[in-house]
Amino acid sequence: MPSSKPRPDASSSADLPADALYEVLLRIPAKDLCRLRAVCPAWRALTHDPLFVAAHRSRHTTPLLAVAYQEDGNHNGVVISDLSGNVVKRIPNTDYEVVLMKVMNHAAGRIYDSIRVVRTRLDRICFNWVVRSRAFSVLNPATGATISLPVGLSEELEHELEGMIWRCRIESCAFGHVSSTGGYKALRVSSIDDRQVSEVITFDDTNHGCWRRKQDPPSSICTGRKVRCVVVDVVVYFLMDYNSTYNESGVMTIEPGSMASFNLETEEWGVLPGPEQVQRF
Repeated sequence: MPSSKPRPDASSSADLPADALYEVLLRIPAKDLCRLRAVCPAWRALTHDPLFVAAHRSRHTTPLLAVAYQEDGNHNGVVISDLSGNVVKRIPNTDYEVVLMKVMNHAAGRIYDSIRVVRTRLDRICFNWVVRSRAFSVLNPATGATISLPVGLSEELEHELEGMIWRCRIESCAFGHVSSTGGYKALRVSSIDDRQVSEVITFDDTNHGCWRRKQDPPSSICTGRKVRCVVVDVVVYFLMDYNSTYNESGVMTIEPGSMASFNLETEEWGVLPGPEQVQRF
C-alpha cells in the first residue's frame, strides 16, 4: 500500500533515513520548525507538504485562550495566550473611540469603549462592545482580519418596536460554528420591557448576513456579565431564572437548576430539567 507520509529527498538528508527524518521533524515545535525550513529545499518541501502539516498540527495542537485587554484606559484588543500565560499573539483593536453627543446642555465628551470576548471554542474570536452593545465583531486570529456584524435589529423587531429601538437592550450573545453548512452563527438575546427576545445571524468571511427574529426564549433566562451562556458543539446553554418568576407569581413554574438550550443548527429553543439534588434544595 502506498505510504500516507511525504518522503523527503534522501540525497539531501545525509545519513538519516527518510522515515526517521520525518519522525524527527514531526516532533519539533512549530516555531523552531519554521527556522529549519531554510536548511535545504528538501526540508522546506517536506514541511510544506499538506500531509506533514496535518500530522504536525494534530500532534502539537494545544488549547489557546483569547482574552480581552485594556491598556492606559483607552487602548484595547485581544491577546492570544497559552495555558501558562505566555502571550502568543497580541491583536490591538483600532476601532475603540466612542464620541458622546451633547446631552442636557453638557459639553460633548469622548470615551473609549472596551470589548468583551464571547465564550466559545473555535478558530474565530467573537467579541462585542460594552457601550455599543449592538456592535459585534468576529476576528480571525491567524490573519488578524476582522468582520463587523450588522448593528441594526432584525426587520421583524424594528417593525414591532415602531422605530423605538431604544426599548431593546442587548443582554447576551453566543457564537458557534455549524459544521453541516460550514458557516458561523451568532445568537443575540435582548430585553424589551419585561420580556426577552432572540435573533440569529448566519455569516461567513464573505457574506455577513442579517439578523433574523426567532422564537422568544422559554420563560426567563439568566443573562448579563455574571451569569453567561456556554456553547457546546452547536448548542447554546443558559441557566433559567426560576427565582424571578417565583418572586413575581409565588408559584414555582421552573424547576431550580433548569437550563434553556438553543440549537444553532435548527434554530430552536429547548429546556433541560435541573438535577434532582438542586430541585430538592
